[in-house]
Amino acid sequence: MIVAMMRQGVSQIQKPLREVAFAIPFFLLLTLIGALFAETCQAAEKETTITAETMQYFSDEKKYVATGAVTIEQEDATIQADQMTYFEETGDVFMEGNVRYNDPVIAFTARRAEMNMEKKTGRLFGGDVLFKEDNYHISGDVLERKGDKEFASKEEARFTTCDGIPPAWCFRGKDVNLLAGKSLTARDASFRLRDVPVLYTPYFMAPLLTERQTGFLMPLISNSSTRGFGLNIPFFWAIAENRDATFMLDTYSKRGIGTGLEYRFIEPGGIESNWWIYHIRDNDLHKDFTEFKALYEQRPGSGPSLFANINVVNEQDFYREFNPNKEKQILRYLESTAELSLPFKNSRGYLLGQYWIDLDHDTGDVPQRLPEVGYVLHYTRIGSFMVSADTSASNFWVKNGVSAQRLDIYPRLLHSLGDAVVLTQIFALRETAYAFSGDDKTQSGLQRQAAEYDGSVNMRLYRQYAAFTHIIEPSVRYHYITSSENDIQVYDAVETYKKTSRVELSVLNRLRVKGRDMAALRVTQPLDTYQGDRPFLPLTVELSSRTPLVMSISAQYDVNYGTVKTVTSDISLPFKRGSIHVGQRYNKDEDIMVYKASIIVQPVRAIELAAKVWYDAKGEGLTNLSVDMRYSRQCWGVRITAAKRPGDFTMQVMFDLFGVTAKAPKASG
Repeated sequence: MIVAMMRQGVSQIQKPLREVAFAIPFFLLLTLIGALFAETCQAAEKETTITAETMQYFSDEKKYVATGAVTIEQEDATIQADQMTYFEETGDVFMEGNVRYNDPVIAFTARRAEMNMEKKTGRLFGGDVLFKEDNYHISGDVLERKGDKEFASKEEARFTTCDGIPPAWCFRGKDVNLLAGKSLTARDASFRLRDVPVLYTPYFMAPLLTERQTGFLMPLISNSSTRGFGLNIPFFWAIAENRDATFMLDTYSKRGIGTGLEYRFIEPGGIESNWWIYHIRDNDLHKDFTEFKALYEQRPGSGPSLFANINVVNEQDFYREFNPNKEKQILRYLESTAELSLPFKNSRGYLLGQYWIDLDHDTGDVPQRLPEVGYVLHYTRIGSFMVSADTSASNFWVKNGVSAQRLDIYPRLLHSLGDAVVLTQIFALRETAYAFSGDDKTQSGLQRQAAEYDGSVNMRLYRQYAAFTHIIEPSVRYHYITSSENDIQVYDAVETYKKTSRVELSVLNRLRVKGRDMAALRVTQPLDTYQGDRPFLPLTVELSSRTPLVMSISAQYDVNYGTVKTVTSDISLPFKRGSIHVGQRYNKDEDIMVYKASIIVQPVRAIELAAKVWYDAKGEGLTNLSVDMRYSRQCWGVRITAAKRPGDFTMQVMFDLFGVTAKAPKASG
């Protein structure tokens, strides 16, 4: 239904009253006739209202011609222009002069426009379009609207997510096609900063990542004193809703070209997997580096579960040469684990395999657990007692050493009694049998039997103050193991289970505020009665707090020689615009003294600064220093990282064009 109204302007007020009096009844009559003779189906049609200073209706062509501040309103869409021709049967509208369009999804301006109000299609001449939700801007001399969220241009057009003229960044190209929430493609495209071209590509494709889409992700630019200029270019492939892949191309001017592939998927039944392989031919060291990682998890709510975490490198120095992560660079062992677990009522059976790669010394003396079969009985109540047990049969393979097959049976009985003073006791038996092989000989089997008692007495004293509660928990523990001693190579923690007679005296102090632990101090003094006239083991002190400092400190003090053996501390101080973290590791026996510190500051909303430092006081001195700056604006951001370590200095730059590129989202299923 068309409702046409004539808007009286200042000039029309000067018209004779007889003309105005004639015009008003004419349009009222036109509206009344249209309502009386409308068919039933027209009641469901969209109502279109047209207002203008002057308007004519041509019945033979069923069109309106309006001039002067023309406005068309149809449901939630509004168009304004200086001149307009509207065809009521087809919904086509031709507008010219200061064209402005607005609906909940988009808004645009143009010199001239041709549109179909029903199909939301048409052409804009000298158009500038804004997608409101994602702030996409597309502009050009001729833009074709293909649908609600799609615009295209054969001629040159510009795309950006920035407000302002000129925009902070934009893409210019020909054969541009924008599908909001999906993708942007263009031919002969250039990337521009403040409308100054800085990069050119004959073909451009980018995902507009409101949803997962195939396309290039933002490249990472770097420069290293050992690797040279680097460019990392990732390409993301959205294979399906529940799986995706990322292809990686690394180029280093001094070292060569690396390629990587990551594949991820999720399946019903709690299945999740991530696979990664990377290879680079190092032109400087003249060798190939390869890394392979695979993570597979199948953890349904019930039934068998499978977990596999595989990590393999073909060269021990891979992480030192190509991984910027400090924790990876100092990693001693690289572990791979796979486990199949079968749950039962209050118990489970499992098949386990573990493999370690020594990243420091390739001596071949690392025991590999290939495989282990086991059964675990969780604590199960029988009367006033709790029963549990661990049973395992393990095969340890040692490349250059003594391999072993081991059977270990370890049942335990737990009993607890008391209220104000609680006595907890564990009684256990342990039987371990070995068969050895390797070094071109087979050794005779060995067996080790043990009985174990572990008893502790605990109590809790507290006092309530106005602002906090002070809790004191003293405890005494006695741990006794009688075991047949054998000179057995250590394969894992089972071999450290040895003859013991140990007493532990411990006091725990806690401060609670509004039901939350705010600070705690534990002091523990163990004594080993098998150590003759020096029974005292190192005194352990542990201190932690949540406010005003987030702190964790532990230290061991040798009371026999009056020396500090170990100190480990981690302290964080949060403040209004950031945080400071300091930590250190000290071990007297291993001659280790390492300090680390970091700071994060956000002086203003757009800038975040971060710095990290590692210092080895007993070795290389400054082992790692990195400074990171992130700068964010309305439509873009940049991250600059500088890292210094012995023999290498690296700079990295990564740009974010908000609305266009982002980290590939995780596949979902």
